[in-house]
Order: sequence, then C-alpha cells, then structure tokens
Amino acid sequence: MDEEVYERPTALKLGELLLKEGFIKKKDVQEALRIQKEEAEEAKLSEDDYMIRKGLIGRKQLTNLKNHPDREAIPLSRLAFKLNIISKKQLEEVSSRERSQRSLGEILCEMGRITTHDLNYILHKYGKQLKFGEILIRYEKIDEAKLNLALREQHQQPDPLGKILVQKKLITVDQLYQTLSKQYNIPFKKLDGFVVHDQQIEKLTNIVGYKYAKRNQVLPLSLHGDTLTLAVFDHLRIPIVHELGRVYTHLNIECVFISETKFEELFEHLYGRAINRSIIEEERRKQANTLGLIDIDVDGKAGDIYGLSLFEAEEMVNFIIKYGIIHHASDIHIEQNRSKPKIRYRIDGVLRTLNLPWLDDRLQDSIGAVVSRIKVISNLDIAERRLPQNGVFRINYFDREKKQAFDLDFRVATCPAIIGENVTLRILDSRKSDVGLENLSHSDHVLGPFKALLKNSAGLVLVSGPTGSGRTTTLYGALKQIDRPGIKIVTAEDPIEYNFPDIMQTQVNPKIGLTFEKLLKSFLRFDPDVILVGELRDKETAGVCFDAALSGHLLLSTIHAQDAVGAISRLLELEIDSSRIASSVSGILSQRLVRQTCPNCRRQYKPPKEEWSILFKYYPNHLTFQKSDGCPECNSTGYKGLTVISELLVVNREIAMALNLGANVNDIRQVALKSGMKTMLEDGILKLEQTTLPEIIRVVPHEWMKEFRDRRST
Repeated sequence: MDEEVYERPTALKLGELLLKEGFIKKKDVQEALRIQKEEAEEAKLSEDDYMIRKGLIGRKQLTNLKNHPDREAIPLSRLAFKLNIISKKQLEEVSSRERSQRSLGEILCEMGRITTHDLNYILHKYGKQLKFGEILIRYEKIDEAKLNLALREQHQQPDPLGKILVQKKLITVDQLYQTLSKQYNIPFKKLDGFVVHDQQIEKLTNIVGYKYAKRNQVLPLSLHGDTLTLAVFDHLRIPIVHELGRVYTHLNIECVFISETKFEELFEHLYGRAINRSIIEEERRKQANTLGLIDIDVDGKAGDIYGLSLFEAEEMVNFIIKYGIIHHASDIHIEQNRSKPKIRYRIDGVLRTLNLPWLDDRLQDSIGAVVSRIKVISNLDIAERRLPQNGVFRINYFDREKKQAFDLDFRVATCPAIIGENVTLRILDSRKSDVGLENLSHSDHVLGPFKALLKNSAGLVLVSGPTGSGRTTTLYGALKQIDRPGIKIVTAEDPIEYNFPDIMQTQVNPKIGLTFEKLLKSFLRFDPDVILVGELRDKETAGVCFDAALSGHLLLSTIHAQDAVGAISRLLELEIDSSRIASSVSGILSQRLVRQTCPNCRRQYKPPKEEWSILFKYYPNHLTFQKSDGCPECNSTGYKGLTVISELLVVNREIAMALNLGANVNDIRQVALKSGMKTMLEDGILKLEQTTLPEIIRVVPHEWMKEFRDRRST
C-alpha cells in the first residue's frame, strides 16, 4: 500500500501495531508478553537450573552428574546426553536456549491469536520484518565479514542470498531454512523418516492436483481432521498457500518449510512423477501474462475445460477474464452480497450477469480465492480487505480468430462491501487507440465541424458526457487526427488508457503532488503545440487550461456535463467567467453510447403509442423504426455493438456575443438551436436505422425529451 494511505508509526512496537490494526486484543498481548518474559528468565538460568525447571532431570540425577568423574571435562548438559539421561533434541534445546528466544509474533502465532500471514503483513507494512542477513548475525550463524562477502557476490548474480551462502558453505541447508523460518514465522520441518501413508495420498492429491502442485511448487503434506498442512521450499510460494486458504474455507491451512531435496522426494512419492523445477521455472517465465494462449471453451463445463477434479483459483480468474474478452466486455464486475457472489460484464454499455451453473457452484466456495488471485496479479495487498485499493496488470492475449497476439491492460479497483470485497476490472484494449474519428460513428453534421475545430492552432475543445460515454475514445481519435510530423503533442492523463508512440504522455499522481495543474504548468515550458488534459476537475486546472488556450496552444479535454450547453454551466461553476469562455472555447462536443440493433435479426416494426408518444404528439410517419427479436449472434439480447449519438456546440460569433452579454444557459441553447445545432436527441432519431427508440430514451435525460416534444408541438 502507498504510504499516504496510512501513517507509518515505526516507533510503535509490534504488539501496539497489532492492537492498532485490530488483529488482536489487549489481553492477548499481555499473555504473550508474560510468556516471553518467562522464556527470557529461563534463558538466564544455568544449565542445571534450566534442566530441573523443565523437568529434564531430577535433583538426585543432577547430584550424581555433578559428582561424575567427567564433570570437569564436558558441560553438564552434554554429560547428561552422554549418559542417556536426556535426548539429543533436549540437548539442543538446552544449548541454544539463549539464542532461540521466541519473538512476540511467534508466541502469538503459537497461541493461535494471529495467523502467520497476518503477522507477516504487519511486519512488512511497517518495515519491521528482519532481513535474512540480520537474522543470521543475531543468532550467530555467520559473522558480518562473511555476510558482506556473500552480499557482494549477490550483486553479480541473480541467486538469493541464502542459496549463495549455502553454495559457499558458509551456512548449512538446515540453517538456511531455520533462518527463513524466523523471517517468515513459518516452521521448518526436516521430516526425517516422514512417510505419507497410502490412504492419505488420494485425499491430498485431490485437494492439490498434480498440475497445480507442479506449477506452483506447493505440496500437500498431511490432512488431520480439518487441518491441512502444505509444504514449500521457497518463501516466494507463501502467497500461493494463502490463496489456497481462501479456496478451501472449510479447512484450517498450515504452512511449513521443507528442504528442496525433501520436496522433490515427497512430490515423486505423492504424484508418482518426478518434478523438474528448472523446466517449470522457464515455463512460468514464458507464460507470465499470456492468459490468452490457453484454449477455453466458454460454453463448456468445468471438467471439459480443465480436466481437473477441483477448480483452482488461477484457472477461475483466467476463465472470468477470457469470457469478458471473448464477449467484448468493457468492464468485469465481481460482486458479493448476502445471497451469493456473482459475475457481471458490461457489454455494449449494459451489465449482464454471467449465468453458468458450474461456475456459480465453484464461485460460492472460492470467491475469496478469486479476489486474492486478482490482487496478486495486480500487485495489491491481499491481506488488506478493509480499504479500497487500485491496481493494474497487463496480459498478452492471443486472438484465435485473427491469429495474432496483442496486449490488454486492466485497471483493477477493490472495495469492501457488506460481505467480502467487490472487484471491478476495466478492460483497456490497445487496438482501440488506433481508431480514427471517421470510425467512431459520429454523424456528418458533427464530424465535419469537429474536424474543422481541430485544425485551429489555439483554443479549447471539450468533450462532455458521463462515465462510459466514449469521451476518451473520441479524444484519442482527435489526437490521431491532429498528429503529424512537425508538431509536439503532450498529454496529462489519469490514467493513461492507451499509448501513442510519438506523443509525450504523462500519468498524474496526486499522492505525490503530481496534479493536472502542476503538469500543465510544466508542459508550457516544453514548447508544445497541442495539449491534452484528461479532465477539467477543479478550478485550478481549468484556470491553467484557459491560460494555455489563450497563449496560443490547442488544448483538448473532457468535462462532466449532461450536454454541450450544460458544459458552459459547469465551467462557470469552476469560476471561469463567461468572457473567458467566449474567447477561449472553440467548441464543445457531447455524446452518449447507444446499443445497435443486431443486423442478423433486425426487422422493421411500428412501435406502440406509449413508446413514440414520449417524443411526438402525432405518430411520426416519416420515420422507420427497427427492432431485433434476438438470436444466437447477439446472445438473444437484440443488440450487438455500439454507436454514438452526439451534438456539437460551435462557439461562433452569436454564441460568443451571448456569453459576453452574460446570457444564461437556456438563452445560449436557444441561440445555438437557431444557429443550426442539432441536439443529441435529434441525432439519435436520425440513427433509428441503427438503434431503437427505447435505447435512445434509455440514455437521454427526461427533460431533453420534454423540450424536444414541446418544440415539435409549436
């Protein structure tokens, strides 16, 4: 998470941080501190007092040991081991008690008050997780000189520090995993003599299938009651264990470290096949961010698609994403409520629920794992479920129809809901950035004058409309229209949705003070010809934009307003006076996206009176109405694809004069209509051969319809 989201109280101790974050209660800290104090006191005891307190030997045995002839030659505890009074394990406990005191976090985990995952999250969040080398020095496994030698070597090769230390024989394999155990608060098990019984093998391999275990290098070790123990040899696999914990909510998931050699041995025993990790790592590097290279039959069943007995989180997320891509969705909504989770896709501007019984069944039990998987690929904090988060990821998708691969960017937003978290993924198709204005379906009476505005060397051109109305696509089409050798174009965007090779694009970042206003002031020193600003959000940004337009720059931007004339009202709210609007604004385009009727099942029809009477006093015989009944081509919706309805307000001499005289918005609208401006509603009616009357009514505000009907009646 970004530092600006929370205060980083590094001075606070771990217990105070856990209390602050709400993971534990005060009595838990007090109990853990009591145990820690007792362990510290035990560490100060002499060997004989420690063994007596722990019940390792009796007082009579202790007296005999002190009187033994070898007492002066070897320590008391080693003598007790030599005489078979204590075991080797107990000897190691006595010998290392001063260096093996448990941290507060370890004790709380042992008490079951906090999971290792949550503990590691807090340690990482507040910068309190010890480094690998620090632990080695603290527990006297290595000295500082040898550590520095290994660190210098690490700069010259990509291997982890622990692997280098083992290769140079500066530490043993056991010491490597004991240190990782301390760093990540996960036990290390040597598993000498450990055997997985045949009756458990089938259960374990059904929970974690061969393909998943091979790809993710995580091993099911044992299942006792409802406790599943998973083993890893690489700390980078720990998030995978937590993902599985979100999948199998009915199980208590525990994680242990085992050595790499033991992992390979047990893997072959469990699955009957050896694991070649070097090949796996190479495959993982090649397949990173290439979701589209896997075939998926979106109408099939889970078993048909994956051939697995259990549906894994990674494959579920892949399927959800691919389904959206295949069906040309602009957004994917993963929603949770008290009844059940559901997946919805915004297709052609309207949300549709995905109804696949096999997916619904698995989603009911695996929604947490799906959310976690999306967080992992978006570089979000999977442990933070109380605050909204935003992230991005990119995939390389292979379009099998066109037989070509292309990049897709995803903007991810998570937000806590009444049950769990909701996630929205915005799909940004890089191919759309190459669409020219002529291909955006604007009517000729809008497109021609708009292109003329883009030929101006200075002035402000605005595109208005609500979110999802295609404003950014129109602006990018305008950039493509303007771009040519000999001019410099710079953009300030939030976010950058599509990349242009010859344009200087900059992402705003308010968290570090990189605002639209600051970027604009910087841009003016770069000698640009054209400036694109993602949105006029505040009066400071608007003021700098108008200054730039007046100083000889062509400036493009968007603004939230219902219609073209309404954008003037919004500018006035941003404290731009009407005279500056008159002298700076060249034109305002406003638009909406409407669904097109499916060409495969389209037919003419006569709408009922309750439909046409919303706009007309008498039936409009001069118009031809279309509708589609639905077919497999359009998924029985009757619509396929989108078109745009728009209006363009050109600030001509009459409009400028009205603005200078302080005319209100209604007066300006009347002047614009007399000057020949066609409203967005009129543009929609001209496109009734492509869409339907109910679709136009759906996206147009009610007051526009009333105003249109009143004008037609006079």
